[in-house]
Amino acid sequence: MLCALLVDDIFFYFYTMIKKIAITAILVSITLFFNSCGNETTVQDTTSTGDSTKVNTPEALAKLNDAIAKDPNNAELLHQRAQYFLEQVQINDGITDMIAALNIDSSKSVYYMTISDLYFLKNKTGKSKLALERAISLDAKNVDAMLKLAELYLYVAKHDKSIEYINMALKVDMYNSKGYFMKGMNYKELKDTAKAISSMQTAVEQDQQYYQAFMQLGLLCAAQKNPLAVQYYKNAIRLNPKSTEAIYGLGKYYQDIEDYANALTSYKSILAYEQNPNVHYNIGAIHLGNTRKYDLALTHFSDAIKIDPKYTDAYFARGVTYEKMGNKKSAIADYQACLAISPDYQLAISALQKLGRKII
Repeated sequence: MLCALLVDDIFFYFYTMIKKIAITAILVSITLFFNSCGNETTVQDTTSTGDSTKVNTPEALAKLNDAIAKDPNNAELLHQRAQYFLEQVQINDGITDMIAALNIDSSKSVYYMTISDLYFLKNKTGKSKLALERAISLDAKNVDAMLKLAELYLYVAKHDKSIEYINMALKVDMYNSKGYFMKGMNYKELKDTAKAISSMQTAVEQDQQYYQAFMQLGLLCAAQKNPLAVQYYKNAIRLNPKSTEAIYGLGKYYQDIEDYANALTSYKSILAYEQNPNVHYNIGAIHLGNTRKYDLALTHFSDAIKIDPKYTDAYFARGVTYEKMGNKKSAIADYQACLAISPDYQLAISALQKLGRKII
């Protein structure tokens, strides 16, 4: 019982973090899709990726400025400079250039995608949406625009519309792994775990390097205590051996199924990369509630508090540990420290009352 109370479900801390990676960060990742409309006019010191031309150095920007000064009505030059501003998060400058470019040439789907990205980062989601819709009207096979619209609708929890645009994109490109990933995120938000898992599985079938899809599969399966979680987390770790979130997820899964040896192995491997207070807390909780190694529990709770001096759960757990070790004075001090941070912490209140201390 005590262990169940102490082993804080940090899983949901990482669920929140991954949710942000999967939704907010996916949306922010629109800045990675800088597409130009071809090779009408380019400048030196640019990096080409496929059919994109990306200005990525101040020197290239200077040359681009010179080219625009000589040819101010060249829409593609303005588009290239707007892409640079987008990459540098100089949003207003980018919007100014894209408005000028569209006044010169409003026939290019990719121009509307670029201004959509800029509007999104300026939190003008309505204008971002309209620009993406215009991009699709100009290019009925613009999968990137469809998926970005799906992202916007996912962001505001309009799941039907999001899935509608995902399906539209998958009709054009049935092997698009991002489409299946985003469909999985919609189903996850809708709490349809079976469909979420199925969609994520399709995503990794299309792309075995899809780290976020493997992470989501790990989280979804771990929530069900499904042993497939191990395979998915290990695939995420394969793609990023120093991914503390993946290693943590694996450790938390082992902890939840009471495989404490493997849980400790996973948690300790994280400490080789970073001193994480939640990891120290969970190691301490295992030693307090399961291995009964109170000295180790004390050490890890103390480490968690050193990293995060306002970690109320760690103060309470250390207080319990001190009680187990017969040190009531230190236990009382930790319970009081817990209440100094969180006055309504009921477990600490009950613990002090049992020790005969009045709550002020």
